[in-house]
Amino acid sequence: MRTLKGLLSILILFNITIYADDLDDAMGGFDDEPSALSESSELDDMDMSGFDDEAEENVSTSSIVQEPEEDPFYTFSGSVSFLGAYNYSQKAPVASPDPRDVTMDFRGLSRARTKLNLNLDMKHGDNWKSRIEVMGFYDASFALHGRDGYSEDVLDAYETFYQTKDVYIQGSLNDSVDLKFGRQVVIWGKSDSIRVTDIINPMDNREPGMVDIEDLRLSETMTKLDYFFGDYALSGIIIHEPRLEIEPAFGSDYRPRDIFGQPIPDSKFPERIEPALSLDNTQFALSLDGRFSGWDLSLYAANVLNSRWGVQFGEPLPNGQKTIESRTYEKIYMTGIATNAVVGSWLLKAEAAYLMDIDYRTTTENKNRLDVLVGADYSGFSKTVLSLELADRYIFDYEPHMVYAFDFAREQSIQGAIRGSYTFDNDNATVTYLLSLLGGNGLGNIIDGGFQRVWIDYKYSDDIQLNAGLVDYIGGDGTIPFYNAIENNDRVFAEIQYSF
Repeated sequence: MRTLKGLLSILILFNITIYADDLDDAMGGFDDEPSALSESSELDDMDMSGFDDEAEENVSTSSIVQEPEEDPFYTFSGSVSFLGAYNYSQKAPVASPDPRDVTMDFRGLSRARTKLNLNLDMKHGDNWKSRIEVMGFYDASFALHGRDGYSEDVLDAYETFYQTKDVYIQGSLNDSVDLKFGRQVVIWGKSDSIRVTDIINPMDNREPGMVDIEDLRLSETMTKLDYFFGDYALSGIIIHEPRLEIEPAFGSDYRPRDIFGQPIPDSKFPERIEPALSLDNTQFALSLDGRFSGWDLSLYAANVLNSRWGVQFGEPLPNGQKTIESRTYEKIYMTGIATNAVVGSWLLKAEAAYLMDIDYRTTTENKNRLDVLVGADYSGFSKTVLSLELADRYIFDYEPHMVYAFDFAREQSIQGAIRGSYTFDNDNATVTYLLSLLGGNGLGNIIDGGFQRVWIDYKYSDDIQLNAGLVDYIGGDGTIPFYNAIENNDRVFAEIQYSF
């Protein structure tokens, strides 16, 4: 127990030190494990050989018992990978109206990224374990093109990056209660492609469309307590760390300087205010999960930071025009429900979330919004899974000007995702297609853009995995500018990963 207390103290000090040094970069995500732990130590007995029957003397022997390994038990693993990407759609360098008058070139080779991932797993007795996972990458494409040709914001966001992903200790307080403290990811909801009730962890949005949601969640430091009774699990969460999303660098190929109209100089794009680590910014969440025969049901309630930023206005200009001084993030309230049901070869899913007190940028009063999702997965074909998900978001007390800068929000917006995957070569290879589209005011009006991605994952051996594919961005009509601004980011990519 003294070892456990010592390790817990070290982990707490380690988390606090990282916050103070680099709150925005030293983060990550990891899998949620909601079940109680019960692992027993094993005692290995060594077989003894008897003496030869023809021996002249009888010799008495006793069994020799091998002592169990002392806690903690350490396991080290990791992976190294290389990702290359080629942008075949950009037509010309992007003018940058920053003080250096940089012209950035995102054509051709857009990624040459080497990534290292290291994991340390530890077991402390029968019921406790901990994990530390760190990740970092370096992208050589900027050096190959010439680093002086890119702004500091772009280099900071895409050339090098490191984060501490998993840093937690987890165990059972008794047969019914689990505790997990540290940096972790908590996944809510049933959807694979659209976020409705899944609002706990922020996202890494630097390269939208390139990877799935499961690889984009960023961990936060939190205390999670799970109570298990019958078919139910009640979870209470205190989120200590007010972490924000990692956004595309302003001026990059994923957030061009003309995304809001005429090119905006670097100095004019408002900085965001990072929430301090404080009691006022502490977030709370509560969930109740029921697992039954053929279906499940989850209820959610949370008070967390909103993923979309608001604005703080400065002094008006002489002509009366308002100027944005900074970007801010406020907390919202959410209540939600999610369910799954298996019917033959179908997996039916539904989610609903009622979001309250949303700070929109162009309104004087906060708004409420209702998000509803329905979807289905079909696995009736051999080695094939087909999926369709549709989400509808409706803003109450909507004001018509909210569709324009800087809110870009429709009264009713639709998001759809179609996914299909086929597995072959003795389950070593899987090819997947994903189409994601956004729009407003009904299914026939999905005009705000999206992307489609097709890729193949191939397990060459137990240690080597390959994936390659293509992502195609679909521009919209420009009313909601984001996908319209990045429609020339189409690229092919390939990655090789070695695990150890």
